[in-house]
Amino acid sequence: MTSFKNTIYRHRADAAMSIMVFIWGFHFIVLKDGLETLPPLAYNALRFLIGLPVMIGMVLHNPDLLKLSRRDLAVVVLLAMTGSVLFQALQLMGLQRTTATNSSLFVATMPAWTALLCILAGSVALHRRLVTGVAITLAGVALVILGKSSSGLSLTSDDLLGSGMILVAAVALGATNMLKEPLVNRLGSMRVAVWSYWATVAGLVVLAAPELITLSGDHLVQTLPNLLYSGLLAGTGGALSLTYAIGVLGPTRASSYFNFPPVVAALGGILLLGEPFTLPLLIGGCLTLLGVITVRRNTFIRLPAVEATRESCHELQPESVHTIAR
Repeated sequence: MTSFKNTIYRHRADAAMSIMVFIWGFHFIVLKDGLETLPPLAYNALRFLIGLPVMIGMVLHNPDLLKLSRRDLAVVVLLAMTGSVLFQALQLMGLQRTTATNSSLFVATMPAWTALLCILAGSVALHRRLVTGVAITLAGVALVILGKSSSGLSLTSDDLLGSGMILVAAVALGATNMLKEPLVNRLGSMRVAVWSYWATVAGLVVLAAPELITLSGDHLVQTLPNLLYSGLLAGTGGALSLTYAIGVLGPTRASSYFNFPPVVAALGGILLLGEPFTLPLLIGGCLTLLGVITVRRNTFIRLPAVEATRESCHELQPESVHTIAR
């Protein structure tokens, strides 16, 4: 029984991100339906506002989460602006200028950018199998997206501008995930998640202010189920799970889970919308799974202090505590 409990504890972050994969995957369908009634910026701001009481409740339960130095607060706010807020804004502006296929493909590059930036920063050791795993995963996700699309890639001038915006958004989010790891390890995942979420809400509300002013009550009532799913499950749940996973798994492994939502979204389209099951979807899904497994088994990360202490109890050499194959 003790061994079983230890196994569950060791893989708790993977379990949380696996659950989020399905929530984020089906979120594409919920989001598409909600955006038929509400404008994009207003929808994003409202869904994050709906998740705000959860974060306030966490602080009321544990007031220590409010303890943050001015310097750390400035860093958290900056990361929230360059991560969540900038990503949401650039993704929406880019989507207005290009196709959904182009948008999905460039967003899917985010885990690869996270891995590359971590390698350059020295927090992940360069390994041939790691690079191969990232490449296989990208190929799998591309197959799923292109296999589902009837239009394929589009390369007009507007498409290139929109795709460029989304690519910048993906790189910014990847960099944020990498830079957040030492902060999470030092301050704790919940404290960083709470303050990051509040900063994200503030930024998104400011951006969406012109759209929010013009909304009617009927629009809000009509999209309330969508907003609850997007805000509480995909938004708040995603923020808490990702921040926690970055601290436990490292940014490369945590970000690798972002490859699965397009696969789940495609499966959701088959089950809920009656879309056809295609060979590219099957092959792409298998490649995505193979690539993520390869990345997971060949990523070297700097362990958080808690896990490093736990590993040292198993008589690891001192120098092996800092970087260990997971």
